Amino acid sequence: MKVDNSARTPSLTSDTAIAPRGAKQASQGGSAAPQDSVTLSPVSGQIQALEAGIGEASGFDAAKVEAIRQAISDGSFTINPEAIADKLIASTRELLAQQKG
Repeated sequence: MKVDNSARTPSLTSDTAIAPRGAKQASQGGSAAPQDSVTLSPVSGQIQALEAGIGEASGFDAAKVEAIRQAISDGSFTINPEAIADKLIASTRELLAQQKG
């Protein structure tokens, strides 16, 4: 099957301007095309402030993680099953209290 190249679009050159989709090209008579504008609500500023606060208030402690990693590799890391069980029970009680309320 032969492809017909006669319907090809002309190639773009440096002096070719591409208008955004839906935009009408301005005539060369000097009238400029209307400009679009965007207005953000005050909520957008609040969202940005919250995002910045979350980034600063990270619950991740890299030094503690590294210390635990080192203790595991040294073989000096000990597990306290009683403390783990106590925290699991406390967490479960808290979740149950939230569901009841």
